[in-house]
Amino acid sequence: MTGRDHKHRVVCKASKVPEGWVIVAECHSAACSGGDQNGWVVKRPGERELVCAVSPVPEGYRQVRVTHAAGCPGDGDNALVIERIRTF
Repeated sequence: MTGRDHKHRVVCKASKVPEGWVIVAECHSAACSGGDQNGWVVKRPGERELVCAVSPVPEGYRQVRVTHAAGCPGDGDNALVIERIRTF
């Protein structure tokens, strides 16, 4: 996982999310131990991104607002909109 790759990847929940990447959904992966939702769908964030509330917010980004996303764990406000911090 290098460069400006915006493709989605799956990381097992038992593993650490790669630095600079965000969680955009949970999923089931046959490659991960456990049942049901045992994986995270991760990606490198763009300028503005909807991420699960359990996601790390990478350096250089800030939280804009709290919201809901169907693919994220939990009910109610379970997601964040983040955006890249602009430096002038």
